Amino acid sequence: MSTNRNLDGELLSLDQMCEILNLGRTTTRTMAKEARAVRKIGRSFRIKKSVLLDYIEQNYKN
Repeated sequence: MSTNRNLDGELLSLDQMCEILNLGRTTTRTMAKEARAVRKIGRSFRIKKSVLLDYIEQNYKN
């Protein structure tokens, strides 16, 4: 697990994004891929926070 716990950054780890969304790893990863918010940096999987949060707002309204 990462020692950098800054949740204000633009690119977050999967675990950090799960913490923000209060969702599991599989659901978060699936939604991030659907939103095209996934960035691969080397072998590291990062999620662009603003893209995923905008996607959720647009696609998961009641």
